[in-house]
Amino acid sequence: MVRIEPFQIKSGRIRSGFTAALMAVGMGIGSAAGLPAQAETFLEESGTIVPAEHSYTFEGTAGQAITITLESEEFDSVVSLIDAAGEEIAFNDDFGGTLNSALFVTLPEDGVYTVTARSFSGEGGDYQLVVRLSSPFDITYNEAQELNQQGNFEDAIARFTDAIALDDSQASAYLGRAEATLGRLYTEQGDSIAGPEDIPADIREVIISDFERAADLIAASGNEERANYLREQTDYLRNGSSEPGM
Repeated sequence: MVRIEPFQIKSGRIRSGFTAALMAVGMGIGSAAGLPAQAETFLEESGTIVPAEHSYTFEGTAGQAITITLESEEFDSVVSLIDAAGEEIAFNDDFGGTLNSALFVTLPEDGVYTVTARSFSGEGGDYQLVVRLSSPFDITYNEAQELNQQGNFEDAIARFTDAIALDDSQASAYLGRAEATLGRLYTEQGDSIAGPEDIPADIREVIISDFERAADLIAASGNEERANYLREQTDYLRNGSSEPGM
């Protein structure tokens, strides 16, 4: 069990379902070689193979704000937080324009929590899991996300801007602000927005600026594919001449 400190980091490797199965077959062949045909069976069970996953525990305190990140360059990560009763209280797949995962959670009660790290499709690879106390940026960003999900776009934009002021190197805050800006626009103008040309020029430039900054940060982190996808969206917003790439 791991108690939360300012930084707690776990590294590991998730094996793919295929790799794990292949290893199991290899071990079976090796151990069974030369056994009599009528050897006694000691164990026989049936079950379901689930995608490879690793779990870690830590002791938390009610009201404690924590941030959990799961990053990998080799697979699409998924992270979840489970309470002492075995209930999942938080989950994330893709975060901040990447295939990495992150959770911002205020713990509801004292107790032992479990963090589960897994790959989306069961493929394997190296990863790094970090459980830490939330920073001012984390707390502000999470507040902005909650406001955005509630449809309170004006306040969400303000909180994303506050988060950027705290740390301007986080692509997620720029993407969040762009999403909130679009949300506010569609709330105000609805069906009158049929394409980029219907977005007021000043608002379009704000969104383009946030997309471009996010794309640069994502590219700098090594994810050129995601960055190029964002740039395609930016070009579509700017020119409106063709559908953005998928």
